[in-house]
Amino acid sequence: MNQILYTNNEKKKGGQLEINVVLRIFAILCIVFGIILVGQASFAMINKKDLSESIPLVEITKEGNTLLLNVKHDKLIDKIIYNWNNDTNEIVLQGKGRTQLEESIKLPIGINTLMLKVIDIEGKTVSYNQNYELEEGDVTNPEIELLVDGAKVKIVVKDETELDYMAYYWNNEDQTKIQVREESPKQIEEKISILKGENTLTIIAVDKSGNEGKKEQTFKGTTRPVINLARDEKILIINVTDEEGLQKLEYTLNGVYYSTDPNNEGISLNRKELEIKQALNDGENKITIKAYNINGLDTEVSGEATI
Repeated sequence: MNQILYTNNEKKKGGQLEINVVLRIFAILCIVFGIILVGQASFAMINKKDLSESIPLVEITKEGNTLLLNVKHDKLIDKIIYNWNNDTNEIVLQGKGRTQLEESIKLPIGINTLMLKVIDIEGKTVSYNQNYELEEGDVTNPEIELLVDGAKVKIVVKDETELDYMAYYWNNEDQTKIQVREESPKQIEEKISILKGENTLTIIAVDKSGNEGKKEQTFKGTTRPVINLARDEKILIINVTDEEGLQKLEYTLNGVYYSTDPNNEGISLNRKELEIKQALNDGENKITIKAYNINGLDTEVSGEATI
């Protein structure tokens, strides 16, 4: 009987021991699981913090004697400040509510350090310092000249050494590129029509050393007067129109001069259409007609009529 009781007590002690082991293992697992959760939460907080403290993307490309600066940010840029070699003479570019700014920076000769700061709308500043070297030699940008010739503009590009190419475009249209000709390595000329209405022409010229010149100019294009002639037996009907407005009409019939402003007093017709009926002589008639619009453009026609 005692032996049986003793055996039962041993079994109870063994069962209690197994329960304690299970509880300890469970507690350890809970602690490990808790550490993992805390680590994940901390990692998420760090990631969130990194995202909230994003920095601007600064791209600087060297082209000849010029640096092309492009700054992008997911926040509004307050301003960009830069100088060379920690000089007190700083250049300040205002953000003006933009998240992207572009600027062309002239490179000085020799080895120099560009010191640049980007300040966002929250006042956070990120600094960039970079050395650049420009050897002595051709550091002069090509010169660009625009000459208006009636309804066309003549583009003249010159360089003191040798040009590579010239490109032009209206507004935001695709570029038209013109390579330098072998017989004229220092100059490129091109004449193009001025577009109707108000449009901006951009010219880019690059020489063999990579120096780049750029020029923009706004033009107001217009059309020339239109002259239509008709005949009703011995009457010549002259019809002239212009979209902007007519300034003057003049013509010579068989050596006789006629004009809406015969004394050249600058009197404008102040209309967009004019019709004149002119009697013709018996026999051969020779006539030359010239119409001017308010923009100074003219159209001339000549003809003969036999009655």
